[in-house]
Amino acid sequence: MSDDSVLDPLIQVAIYRLMLVLYNQGITEIHMGGLMRILGVSDLIACQHDEERVIMDEDFARYVHQMTQPRYHDQPLH
Repeated sequence: MSDDSVLDPLIQVAIYRLMLVLYNQGITEIHMGGLMRILGVSDLIACQHDEERVIMDEDFARYVHQMTQPRYHDQPLH
């Protein structure tokens, strides 16, 4: 889960948007195994990520907002 390069871009955007929704509801720490289960990942795989946590703050929210906005294919990300 920590290697974003192996995720399908649409799945990656869905994960980021879900995390942003949770952040906007006041949740600032996400249990990765639990998030994976919500997204339908099997328990056998998700349990391997049960010790991982992501802490979200305002910088995270800005980053996700920027990463999930439509952009031109040649527009660089900074």
